[in-house]
Amino acid sequence: MKTILFAPETFNIAETTRMIEIAKAARGHFHCEFFGYSDEYSALIEQAGFKFHRMSPWLTKEKIEHLWKVDRMESLADPFTEAELRQRVEGEIALYRDLQPAAVVIGFTLSTVISARAAKIPLAYVMPFPLTRPFLDAGLATWPDEYDFPLLRLIPRPTLNRLTNQWLRNTKLWIKPFQRVAKAYGTPPIHRLVDIYEGDYNLVTDLPDLTGVLSLPENWRYIGPIFAHLEGDVPVEIHDLPRPLIYCAMGSSANRSILKTVIESFDGTQYSVVAPIKAHLHEGNIHVPKNVHVFDWLPAHKVNPLADIAVIHGGQGTVQTACASGTPFVGIGLQPEQEGNIEAIVRYGSAVRLSKRRLTRETLLQNIEALLQNQAARQKAKDLQAIMNQWDGSRLAADFLIEKFL
Repeated sequence: MKTILFAPETFNIAETTRMIEIAKAARGHFHCEFFGYSDEYSALIEQAGFKFHRMSPWLTKEKIEHLWKVDRMESLADPFTEAELRQRVEGEIALYRDLQPAAVVIGFTLSTVISARAAKIPLAYVMPFPLTRPFLDAGLATWPDEYDFPLLRLIPRPTLNRLTNQWLRNTKLWIKPFQRVAKAYGTPPIHRLVDIYEGDYNLVTDLPDLTGVLSLPENWRYIGPIFAHLEGDVPVEIHDLPRPLIYCAMGSSANRSILKTVIESFDGTQYSVVAPIKAHLHEGNIHVPKNVHVFDWLPAHKVNPLADIAVIHGGQGTVQTACASGTPFVGIGLQPEQEGNIEAIVRYGSAVRLSKRRLTRETLLQNIEALLQNQAARQKAKDLQAIMNQWDGSRLAADFLIEKFL
């Protein structure tokens, strides 16, 4: 049986669970193994019955925090040094030599862009649509909320959006270490940042109904939503909570100051809030109101349908879980890809986007109350739920792997 090697960045729960869902759909046809650089969520891989290879250089807590800051555009420093990238590429090539995979399937383990090509192994990206080349060619990027400063609000938003698309299509930010290592291994040159967000095959976990881009370039295809289906039941106490019920999840990439503002804003309100944020409370500087019920990770696909609305970051898995549940949401994107995920649902009519730079207790509660009263948004959410449920992204991704590599 041929081997497919999956490589999520395992400090990202959405990316890790997305790869697990595909591997589960494909394992009747392939031998599936995983590799990664963090044990943050690798236990989920092993619990699903897949072997996980721990790679060097192992990511420290400080390095993971740096990578999240780069992801959120809070830091413009390179994500990896040239030495780190070389070590990752060398280790990955050695693993390929041992396992002889038919293909490598990734989320955003960016070193594989070099290692897979150096080893002449097909690279399949599984990715959200925002920030990809066809997304930018369609002019869909918006001015990043990280730079939503009051003075810049004087510039018309369409102008800022146009500049954003032009810059993202052409920027060389973060790629110097990739350029040097790619040259050392004789792989195709990397000219722009967008070049490292493209594989030999690109599987887009979005819907043309939402992107508005009906035709993709060669070797790109839509496969539809893929999100976590964590095991476990809904805690009994959630069923007994008074309404309105809000599901609040800020993901594994949560910015603590934003999380603090969101959670503390619920103090004194009439809402019951279910918040799987226990992992973010270890430093103890967030006051949790009595009406906020804190949990560790929950089976969100079971909890979300119980909520009247959700308050979420824009991670694609979290957004898709809300959409597949028919739940309208207030989205607070922490980085440009998340903002793009939210914006697609805003265009559809079942979400509200709130800039993290404009987040206050007052703006959050105003948006929550407006959405709770918006019956049109609720109907749109139900319409989108019906569309989402026509797609089986994991199955379509597995079908692609069977078609190309079996």
